[in-house]
Amino acid sequence: MKKPTSEPITIKHATEEEDVTRINEFFNSKVIKQELHRFTYRTTLSRAFSRDDRRLFYVEDNESLVGALMVWCESRVLDDDEAQIRLVAVSPDRREEGIAARLCENAEEFATYHGQERVSADVACDSPAVNFWTSIEYDIEYEWQTDGGREMYRMMKAL
Repeated sequence: MKKPTSEPITIKHATEEEDVTRINEFFNSKVIKQELHRFTYRTTLSRAFSRDDRRLFYVEDNESLVGALMVWCESRVLDDDEAQIRLVAVSPDRREEGIAARLCENAEEFATYHGQERVSADVACDSPAVNFWTSIEYDIEYEWQTDGGREMYRMMKAL
């Protein structure tokens, strides 16, 4: 069950380089980086910011980022009809408020706008985030392993 929020959640998308810097700092904060299990490169976010087929979404509370997401609608590693949520994170103290679900809804709307028929996301098999993805109607499409040996699920949702 989600905790009630005191104010409505407003999703924004990056429109300035300063937004990209703030999103990069959020993804690379100690807690978020540990959960994502990797460093997020500024160049990756900058490429997403500069391309029309990719988008960076974020949520602020009192000018501090509390959630962010990156979605791609085109890439050489994606099927022609597939978008992918590449990163999504919410501050631990703001979880269970629906922020991640709203970020994903915006990513799905963006993918639909770009003509994509489905959205994928990769998640570690042992992560509590698997329950989040299934709660927003993503299904496990298959299991795979990273070069480092981590077991992952490819989650998929038809749009």
